Amino acid sequence: MSVNDYDHELHEAIQDLLDEGLIEKGTPAYGISQKVIDEGYDCLSSKQRFVYDTVVVPALQKRGEQIEVIQRINSMPD
Repeated sequence: MSVNDYDHELHEAIQDLLDEGLIEKGTPAYGISQKVIDEGYDCLSSKQRFVYDTVVVPALQKRGEQIEVIQRINSMPD
């Protein structure tokens, strides 16, 4: 992955997870998520993929569900 391929959207999503306390700096999940942002998922070892798939992905899914609920609430007529 080149500098041009840096995943800004994932970076913002991971920052949201940090802000919400769903992952913490200094943890393997955080470090692995940074690697994915910089280099892509394909660069991960099988152990790193396991951590990413079992910790980061569910947290991202939870965040996505929360955003969807907020968007639905905001789009409801008054």
